[in-house]
Amino acid sequence: MVGLEDLLEVSVPPSDKKSTWFTEAETAVDYVARNAREDEIVLYTNVGQTYINAVLLPLASVTPPDTQALKHAHFDPTNQWRLEHVSGGGQPDRMYLSSPCDDFGIKGSEYGQQLVFRRQFTDVDKGEMRTEISQQLIHALEIYWLDEENAYCRLNEEGDIEPVIRQLCLEKQANQPGAILVTILAKDLHRYMAVTECALVTKFDFTRFISGSFSGWQDTKRDNLEATDLFYDFGVQPGASFANGVLITRPLVTKDDLIAKAKDEWSGKNKEYASFKAHDWKNNRLIETSCAPTSLSSYFEEGSSLPFQTTPAFFKGEVLQKYKADPEKFQLENRSIHSRAGWYLKAYDVNDAGQVHAYLCDLAMLPYNEQLYWKSFNEWPKAPISTRSFQTDFQGSFSSIPDPLEELKHEVQKLDSIRPDWWKPRGKAAANSLHYPTSTSPDEWSNAILALDQFVVEGFVTKALRKKIDEAGSSYEKQWQSIRLLQQVLVLSGLNETEASDLIEPLKRTHALRSKTKGHLAPTEKSETVKALRKEHGSLSSHFRSLVEDVLRAFDRVVELL
Repeated sequence: MVGLEDLLEVSVPPSDKKSTWFTEAETAVDYVARNAREDEIVLYTNVGQTYINAVLLPLASVTPPDTQALKHAHFDPTNQWRLEHVSGGGQPDRMYLSSPCDDFGIKGSEYGQQLVFRRQFTDVDKGEMRTEISQQLIHALEIYWLDEENAYCRLNEEGDIEPVIRQLCLEKQANQPGAILVTILAKDLHRYMAVTECALVTKFDFTRFISGSFSGWQDTKRDNLEATDLFYDFGVQPGASFANGVLITRPLVTKDDLIAKAKDEWSGKNKEYASFKAHDWKNNRLIETSCAPTSLSSYFEEGSSLPFQTTPAFFKGEVLQKYKADPEKFQLENRSIHSRAGWYLKAYDVNDAGQVHAYLCDLAMLPYNEQLYWKSFNEWPKAPISTRSFQTDFQGSFSSIPDPLEELKHEVQKLDSIRPDWWKPRGKAAANSLHYPTSTSPDEWSNAILALDQFVVEGFVTKALRKKIDEAGSSYEKQWQSIRLLQQVLVLSGLNETEASDLIEPLKRTHALRSKTKGHLAPTEKSETVKALRKEHGSLSSHFRSLVEDVLRAFDRVVELL
């Protein structure tokens, strides 16, 4: 990240008007030169007594650089693309598209690219300037504007949002209306420059003076400096100084570098693979082996002693918590995981011992860091793979094992599409947040209870249920909420009080457990609840599955009656 403190230090005048800062403008040139070597490069700023504006020019136009032409070129961010009309001169009228780089006065500059545009919607923006970025640059880097980041962003390899081009408002820091800073990540800029065969040409101007007492440049000691790709003029007089010039930043990578990198990624040449403890069912043994394709064999390779690609590795149930905890980044489906970072785990399941298992060939498709994450939960098998996986993955048949949670999600999805007035659609987000707990953690189990309650109980619309009771000429108490109102509606549909109460008992139980485990009960009461359920069901995972089965039966019957 660009050092804001450094920028403000060279840009904003100190309160002490006797400070030597006002006569040391040349020292600010070091900031520009230093920033060109940092991870984030300034494209534009108008903060304080600093002005920086950078454009891209063809390498051929600045090799070697015409220092005088570049110093006198006017890079104006208010320039924009225009449809120009030319008339006169003894020539027929013509129209052409004018580039914002046409007037730089530098050979080849018409092929340059203005990166930052400052535009104003006359009489609408009321003096405010809009800051826009070259659409060509944005599209090429595959980045998108996010208001919450004040930046054009992408997803990085971890699936996290990464700001690439930032627009920072520095009005408060600089005590200056309209002060902004635009920056870009150096790695992306250099990649773009390499492909477009351009260099970044930065014009800078540090003009320092004491506000209210500056009457112009008089008796100024002037000089200039010309170094490789850095040239500027500077001057100093009592209470004021200036330094303005040009810095050329050339791409640090080449097209060949980028091509070689892309070919390596496509071929997987440099991909790393982790090793896992696994059940080599081909050779009937437990082994620790790499998941690399070269360490595995297919069913069609005769004479190979290598384990099959479908060799399963086993993991503690906690391995899935990372994905359950962040539904924004991960889509945890019935037996697969999608990451918005671009990777995909094709298949996993949970065996009778509560272990998560996945095939080595699928683990090999994960990024290496993700493989290492799974490896940290790897353990020897305590039971075979699930019956469901054996049926679907090896017998090639549909599973005979019922999945009440998937059935419940399917039934809710159907109701969402019908949208009766007494039901608030739950949507994909709620469905994606509801999973079986796979660890022994009470927190994971209580989070699953919360998600189940939100998915089902919170779907019933209190206002609509009250309306049904009103229309039937019956009554209800003011404090009744959705479950109790639902019970009354079921009575009005033909059930007696006992039948209605029994039918919605799983919903009551779910809501009560949510209150006990996610509410404000004393820790000892929560602990006693967990102990009792473990004793009754053997594990919290088994209890949750049993509860879902009961909720599914109740939900289907309630929907049928309504």
